[in-house]
Amino acid sequence: MKHLSINAHQYNLYIHRFEQWLGTLGYSEATVKNMPVTLKEFLHYCESRAATHLEGITAEIIKAYINYVQERKNQRKEGALSISQVNRHIRMLHLFSDYLRNTEQTHLTIPVQHIAEERKSDYIILTVEEIKQLWHATDETPYGIRDRAMLAVYYGCGLRKSEGINLDVSDILFERKLLYVRKAKNNHERYVPVTKTNLQYVEQWILSGRNLLLPEHSKETALFISERGNRICNHMMYLRLKSLVQKAGIQKETGLHTLRHSIATHLLQKGLALENIALLLGHRCLDSTQIYTHILNETS
Repeated sequence: MKHLSINAHQYNLYIHRFEQWLGTLGYSEATVKNMPVTLKEFLHYCESRAATHLEGITAEIIKAYINYVQERKNQRKEGALSISQVNRHIRMLHLFSDYLRNTEQTHLTIPVQHIAEERKSDYIILTVEEIKQLWHATDETPYGIRDRAMLAVYYGCGLRKSEGINLDVSDILFERKLLYVRKAKNNHERYVPVTKTNLQYVEQWILSGRNLLLPEHSKETALFISERGNRICNHMMYLRLKSLVQKAGIQKETGLHTLRHSIATHLLQKGLALENIALLLGHRCLDSTQIYTHILNETS
């Protein structure tokens, strides 16, 4: 195979085809949008190191690039990039390598793996008692009924922020006591079991609270809707949880993902197998679930 120039026409061609490949395989919109941008930065770096064709990208250049990413300033705020941001660059390299291999262009070995996240500081966990305080802080208004459904989905089912927002009413399978997550991370759909009590909270929201907020003749399919009757946004849901946290008197910085971390930790405390927790959370790799064993050790 002849050497292909990274710059000029071929440079843009790699980025464009990589983006198309990600879209064809069904990666999330964020991945399809952001990974080609990250690839562009990497190719610029390779050019600066005189690697003007793919075969010239050595393991040493890739390692040097990751070191450069770890040391360079964050363009949006003061300080360096976070571990998760550095891991995004590493993920891009592995995806780009997969793209090249799958399209039979060349073989690019990536000598770096994801960097372990910070353990305790990155994960705020609510205690079982604090979770009870959140339930007790809800009321019987349409918004309070929605709050209970929110807790049932995000804590009871351990959903990610976007997964809960994207739920439709039809995704609640009452007879099977399951919740169908259509839009999961990296397009991996899954079914999540729902307890009888949590199912009752969701049903109460659908039949009572939601109907009171839904405009007449509305065709909105979203499970969680705003006061205007549209699918609720992440920020509005976060503000509602924040208000509930304050009302409950909880002195912790709590977000929707905190509820997910909390249920995983509590299930582990109860002795549920790590493999089953991974299935609930939609983790494709046990390494992602393993973090909760560290949290449990640090908080016990």
